[in-house]
Amino acid sequence: YLANGQTLQQAYLGGGDTSTLLPAAVSGSPCTNLATYTTTGLIPKKTQGQGATYRFNLTFKPTDKVMAYATFSRGFRPGGINRRGDVAPYDADFLTNYELGLKTTLFDRLRLNASIYQQAWDKFQFSFLGLNSFTIIQNGPNARIRGAEADANFSTGGLSLTAAASYTDAKTRNDLCATQICSGTGTDVLAPKGTRLPITPRFKASGTARYSVPVGTAKAYIQGLVAHQSSAAADIRLAQAASFGRLKAYTTGNASVGAELSGYSFELFVQNIWDERAQLSRFQQCGTCSQRTYIVSSTPRTIGLRAGAKF
Repeated sequence: YLANGQTLQQAYLGGGDTSTLLPAAVSGSPCTNLATYTTTGLIPKKTQGQGATYRFNLTFKPTDKVMAYATFSRGFRPGGINRRGDVAPYDADFLTNYELGLKTTLFDRLRLNASIYQQAWDKFQFSFLGLNSFTIIQNGPNARIRGAEADANFSTGGLSLTAAASYTDAKTRNDLCATQICSGTGTDVLAPKGTRLPITPRFKASGTARYSVPVGTAKAYIQGLVAHQSSAAADIRLAQAASFGRLKAYTTGNASVGAELSGYSFELFVQNIWDERAQLSRFQQCGTCSQRTYIVSSTPRTIGLRAGAKF
């Protein structure tokens, strides 16, 4: 709708100002994404879909300190319209999750949790830079994700230790093709069956140590954290992934020392102790040519002071 209450089509058919509806100076730019401009009128861009989200959980407790569980759940994300008006809308994607897990408490000090899972991801949505560097979202093939997670927490006195680790094996189950009807040959296959999903490290692990001690009426503490993750592909399309390069593995650390007193808290912290330039994503500004690769990195080493109050 325009400011005067007219629809875009009414403005066009009524002889009003339709300059904003004409083809953009840069073909396919966002100003034409609401409708397709034709000499006989406007054809609105639209997409629709439906899905259900549900979850079933079964638990078993052989003792007060051990619980096993099984979970089955399903969810979806709705589709949408691309910024480029000449690119087709994308459909909803669906994720079905199967999970088995165990939660335990041992010796009144140690908590251990572990789980394994498998996920079926149908028509998963993925994004990339297309012509004129506009982001395009499309539906990919089906994918299967298998993984395992575990975490532990140990506390004694003022010392608390926590650790977590995960393994993820995420791969496509079909070819990703440039055309809707895949020929399975030549340049039509952008990523063959079995390609690992991008931005998904195979391994992740972290550990935290915290020691607290009373100091008068205050409670002082010191804490350290170390986190690591393995490398990952930057794009699901093999040619682009090779051009962008891989997201490198990295290890980061944080540390802090502080105190809490009568509802007030003070903390001196250092984030990214080793000033690691963790690579979060890689892309090229031009989506159709081999331009310089840009790297989005994590925040550099940061030293600061926090203060807070509870009321």
